[in-house]
Amino acid sequence: MNPVLTLDHLNVSFATNNGEVSAVSDLSLSITPGECVGIVGESGSGKSQTFLGAMGLLANNGTATGRVVFQGQDLLTLDRAALNKIRGDRMAMIFQDAGTSLTPHMRIGDQLIEVLTTHKGHSRQAARQRVLEVMESMRIPEIEKRLTQYPHEFSGGMRQRVMIAMALVCEPDLLIADEPTTALDVTVQAQILNLFRALKRHTKSAIVLITHDLGVVAGLCDRVAVMYAGRIVEEAPVADIFAAPKHPYTQGLLKCMPRLDQLLDAELDAIPGQPPNLQNLPNGCAFAERCVNANTRCHNERPALRELSSARRAACHLLEAA
Repeated sequence: MNPVLTLDHLNVSFATNNGEVSAVSDLSLSITPGECVGIVGESGSGKSQTFLGAMGLLANNGTATGRVVFQGQDLLTLDRAALNKIRGDRMAMIFQDAGTSLTPHMRIGDQLIEVLTTHKGHSRQAARQRVLEVMESMRIPEIEKRLTQYPHEFSGGMRQRVMIAMALVCEPDLLIADEPTTALDVTVQAQILNLFRALKRHTKSAIVLITHDLGVVAGLCDRVAVMYAGRIVEEAPVADIFAAPKHPYTQGLLKCMPRLDQLLDAELDAIPGQPPNLQNLPNGCAFAERCVNANTRCHNERPALRELSSARRAACHLLEAA
């Protein structure tokens, strides 16, 4: 099956007054139709910037190089007009903060209808009918009333549902969700995740789930890519990641997760130290300073992301001796 999206040696950097910040380095990843891929890692690991760079949505001081092939087209070679025809139509992104992603002075119905009239050329009446169908699938109550309201009249969970509806009205081939459940209470989180499960069951859309919540990944994703300091350090099917993590960083992330079978007074194993400065990355493994098993080679030579099996990759010198 041909990938819907292929990131090929993607680099994302930002020019600052203090020098260049390398947010994403030499990242390669493919996503196939119908699968859900989780992108996990600490804040600042490059998760969001990877896909903002892929979609041409970086800040003005940001630059993306490499190749981003979406359905045969390299997005990094397209101008803004060509990109706008793809974004929101065949490729859509749900941003972390729905409150700032919606236009505050426009009614919710007008914002959703505009997506269809712009990208699909629908009449306003046809677009409204499609919006009603999607809003109903989002289990949004009193739809007719809601369409006439403004974003500030919605709760955080309801705004997030509207953002998902806006992403889905054009039936995209790729949906990128950036921390879609952050800052929502647990009942609303469960409802949002159930919407994604339904999307997986009933469509062929590929889903990228950017998150730091490994519990969300376990319940929704097929495959996981673990990022650290702008690079993928491990990639594997979700069951393999949880059953037998290979990279020390992945092992550390899992040990940080609270478990129901732990004693109430049990301490979580925090990863020591801090992530490296992205303006001055070390020559060796970026995780070496925090890894209790790091050796001289780890500090001096950056490990390549290599195949451990047909479905698994990891970047760690220690695995070569295992």
